[in-house]
Amino acid sequence: MKSRILTLSIIAFAIFSCETETPKKEKEKPTKGDVQETEYKPFIITGVERIKIGIGEEKEESSIAYAYYKLSKESFRYEEEINDYLAKSITTEMEEQNKPKGKIELSPAHFKTILKKFKTEFDNYEESFPWSYYDSTFIDESFEKFVQVKTTNYMFTGGAHGSSYLANVLFSKETGEILKLKDFVSDKSKLTKIADKYFRKVVEIGSTDDLEEAGFWFTNGFELNENFYFEGNNMVFVYNQYEIGPYSMGIISVEIPFREINSILKMDLNRTK
Repeated sequence: MKSRILTLSIIAFAIFSCETETPKKEKEKPTKGDVQETEYKPFIITGVERIKIGIGEEKEESSIAYAYYKLSKESFRYEEEINDYLAKSITTEMEEQNKPKGKIELSPAHFKTILKKFKTEFDNYEESFPWSYYDSTFIDESFEKFVQVKTTNYMFTGGAHGSSYLANVLFSKETGEILKLKDFVSDKSKLTKIADKYFRKVVEIGSTDDLEEAGFWFTNGFELNENFYFEGNNMVFVYNQYEIGPYSMGIISVEIPFREINSILKMDLNRTK
């Protein structure tokens, strides 16, 4: 597979349409402490850009389902940080090399350009089969203290199969910083033991089975990663293809019920809705 085309992070799940330009912002951004003192509410722009790639009648549609914040002088700091993250995480190698200095202002045209760059690479290779590229982003504002940015990506440029990737990044509403596992739990060792139990249930191996002998790439026992999110009454960890095992194992998601980890949670998981 000619995988030199894209360098991508991410992942998912919103498909609506509307367009706007991103206004310039002031340097000083309100923090979460200002939220209760203003009527301002964040506005998420969503939409889909599509392009067909192939030769003759053998064409397939590729698409980017985007989501990003409409920024203004009232915007919170975390909105700007999330937009910056999305601008850097969804891009092609060609665009990365020729990208102008400074921040990228997100717009439908920006995502259309990414798809056009991908099509240009296909045209240069003159392949007889169509390539495919899908990317989507979902911004979850439902928690009081943080925002969850979920992205998913699939790309096929030849070979036996395509590749998929899911990414989850959590941003503090107060500071705009990316939150890590240590920000949510007080005892990582205890969480690892709990997660190991649920991981083994998902992959259907025994509680005492050796993970390496079972085909997983853990060298020191089960390990947690930083690709996690909260959904329903669960904390969910995602392990992507080739992260802990061969492609055939696919993407593995491990759900841990809150009842198992309430005693070690450091941050409130209160919801706004």
